[in-house]
Amino acid sequence: MKREIRRRAFGLHEFAYIFGISRETAKRFARIGVLKTITVGGRRLVPAAEVERIEKEGLGTPRKLRDS
Repeated sequence: MKREIRRRAFGLHEFAYIFGISRETAKRFARIGVLKTITVGGRRLVPAAEVERIEKEGLGTPRKLRDS
């Protein structure tokens, strides 16, 4: 039986790639509070719920990523 594993968070660089924006723009959005992030082990991550919120509110359309 194969279980589906869902991502719970994305790095800022991954988020930038998904939405087709620059890394600096993603960092700026996080810094000014447009993008909600969490810090885990010193790394800033974007929760999957935040990615879904941004897509739902029409702030961007994510790229389709292939499963690894």
